[in-house]
Amino acid sequence: MQVRDRLDLSHKNWLDVVVDHRRVLVTVIAVITLVLALFVPNLKTDPGLESGVDKTSQPYFDNQKFVELFGNEEFILVGMQNTTGAGTEQMLKAVATITDKLRKLDKIDEVISLGTLRIFDKKGGKFGSFPVLETKDGAAVLPDPARLKRLTSALPIMDYLISPDRKTLGVLIRMNDQYRFDTEAVTQLQSDVGKIIQQDAPPHTEFRMVGAPLIRKAVVRYCVQTGIVFGLLCMFIATAVSLYVFQSLKVTAITNAILLICIVWVIGLMALFKIPLNPTTALSFGFIPITTVEIVIHMVVRYHMFHEKTRDKLGAIKQAVRWLARPCFMCIATTAVGFGTLMVSSIPMVWQLGFIMGVGVLISYALSVTLTPAFFAWMKELHVHGRDSAVRGWLDHSLGRLERAIFRHNRLFVVVGLLITVFLLSGTPFIQSDPQVLRMLSESTPEVRDLGFIERHLTAVNSVELMIEAKQGEFKKPDMWKDIEEVDRQIREIPEVVSTDSLLPLMKYVGNVIEGSSADQSDFFSNPKKIPELLSFMTLSSDGRRVVRRFVDNGFDTLHITVRIRNSPSVPIGDTIRQIHDVAQSALKDTARCVVTGDLAVVAEQASGLISDQIRSMFLAGLIIALIMVIQMESVTLGLISLIPNIPPVAAVFGMMGWFGIPLDGVTVFAASVAIGLAVDNTIHYLTQLKREIELRQDRNMEACVSQAFRFTARQISSWSTITLFGFLALVVSPFRPVVFFGILGCSSIMLGLYGDLIFIQSLILSSPRIRKSIIALMERKKGLPM
Repeated sequence: MQVRDRLDLSHKNWLDVVVDHRRVLVTVIAVITLVLALFVPNLKTDPGLESGVDKTSQPYFDNQKFVELFGNEEFILVGMQNTTGAGTEQMLKAVATITDKLRKLDKIDEVISLGTLRIFDKKGGKFGSFPVLETKDGAAVLPDPARLKRLTSALPIMDYLISPDRKTLGVLIRMNDQYRFDTEAVTQLQSDVGKIIQQDAPPHTEFRMVGAPLIRKAVVRYCVQTGIVFGLLCMFIATAVSLYVFQSLKVTAITNAILLICIVWVIGLMALFKIPLNPTTALSFGFIPITTVEIVIHMVVRYHMFHEKTRDKLGAIKQAVRWLARPCFMCIATTAVGFGTLMVSSIPMVWQLGFIMGVGVLISYALSVTLTPAFFAWMKELHVHGRDSAVRGWLDHSLGRLERAIFRHNRLFVVVGLLITVFLLSGTPFIQSDPQVLRMLSESTPEVRDLGFIERHLTAVNSVELMIEAKQGEFKKPDMWKDIEEVDRQIREIPEVVSTDSLLPLMKYVGNVIEGSSADQSDFFSNPKKIPELLSFMTLSSDGRRVVRRFVDNGFDTLHITVRIRNSPSVPIGDTIRQIHDVAQSALKDTARCVVTGDLAVVAEQASGLISDQIRSMFLAGLIIALIMVIQMESVTLGLISLIPNIPPVAAVFGMMGWFGIPLDGVTVFAASVAIGLAVDNTIHYLTQLKREIELRQDRNMEACVSQAFRFTARQISSWSTITLFGFLALVVSPFRPVVFFGILGCSSIMLGLYGDLIFIQSLILSSPRIRKSIIALMERKKGLPM
């Protein structure tokens, strides 16, 4: 009998404890599972999406300062359109009624509409705050077009309340701060608003609601959906492939039982360590089943192989554990490293996934290696397939043809692999970043469609805040306001800017009302007393103070301008933010410091950090994985050779992102590291088998060893790659664009990894005399050493 086929159980191995003490180990696992199951209901979501923000960054601190000075600029905008137009008596009356009812809801702080908006004016020889809507024959009517235009210039907020074509009306709703991140409260408010509008709006009124609270609520809901759907799809795929590969309901049941226990452990640990469910951690429910199935596949195939040689079932199980424990651990270790290196990121959702997946795959290894032998030992008997029937005939036939092609055209396969890799890597310079929360949602989601409706029929709703810091009292000086006017003018010329909202137009309007339309406007900035007097006058009333304090702080040393932007998909928001900052700073020179902030700006500023995180994570993963490979192969040469077939999968990630415009964001940022960690698993199994073939079959030449190693590992590699490929493909059902893109990147890397492990590495060894001589020389030094 050949050395490889002999079951050497004459000496004890420490790994035999897995089989000999299976009852104790299973009891321990059962107890831990029950304990962790108690924490499962405590799993939290991330309603504020705080895990997507680096709270140690300067942009975050700038935004916090802005909120402290001016409050949050977050609102819900309701847009209503009726076929009769926005200016009809029926529509204006409905808006007033809807506004009154909304004000009575306990979760709302403020409601602004044309029915409530008032502005300083002079009527009947008296100055005062008067409604924007006028009254005619006892009914509310819109101001005449000329006056409406002047009011819109003075109050840019009017853009939200009525469209330029007078067909759409808007209502602004500001929620109480304590409810903004409460998904249940937002859901209830959304329902209440919808009922009020449906009850009081004229017939055939179409309405939409948009706003940050609604986007966050949608992201949280889709996170849960993604986790459930992705997990179930991966379970289904694993079940289907297991049935196909093993042709055994018992083995499939074993696989699913282990998968469920793994998921319970992962969810329990997330709850225990207070790691929330977010767009990245939701992916763990799919990835962990994939890594678990890989181990079970190899375990079952090896068990069948050894069981063919003996009827001693426990002996076959022990030999399978001895054979696979180390290479499977090395595979899991590389996967854990691929994910674990994500923890270098300063963005919580990225390092949280790195942590939970790094720990999760180690758990999957421990459970698979412990429970699979235990289940096999407890079953009465497993039907043992012949080695050639573990996978159906067509796959064997295809792999046989592939093997023959490799031996005939190995140089061609190497050249093709190199050309594909070079082409893909050449797309790297074209990678762009896009970390915005809104872009996480696909175009088909209701939230994005509602946003499109508002922007088509009313106005742009995306905005950033320009905060200008100067010396104390500086914003009482005319010269500073003259510079602010120039800043405002230049910012409006930026292509992506729709409009600006600042205090200056309102100041000019109030000044014009006080002095009369015949007043000379040229001395607005030349008269040193004019602006201080206007500011004092505007703050006499509570409404005036509220408006002024929305733009200028109490010390008159910090001012802010809201800049509304198109946020076009073709223009990176980072470029727009830099343009706004540079234009403002250039116009103000050294008289003030400019900062572009707001939620959009904070997240966008993480773009450069995401790129550096990916580079650090990838190189750190590559370094640690190289070390693991050297340890597993017991050779620096073989360890380095094992990295070669893993270059194409990484190239696939960068190439797809660059050539096909897949943006770098909080999810796709870790694609390269994950590609390294997953792709190297099959390489480990192949090279470990090749090493054993050379050591145990020293009478064979290198070609025979390469062929035999291919035949022993190709089925497992193909099976696991199929599961992983379909697992990544399942991500395309997600409503999250980054998750869909990550699935595409994962599919690409797995396909290139399959090429690398089934074709490229064998072709490289066969076509390179230097590599073959290095391997043979290495094995010559190891002759006579036990396996």
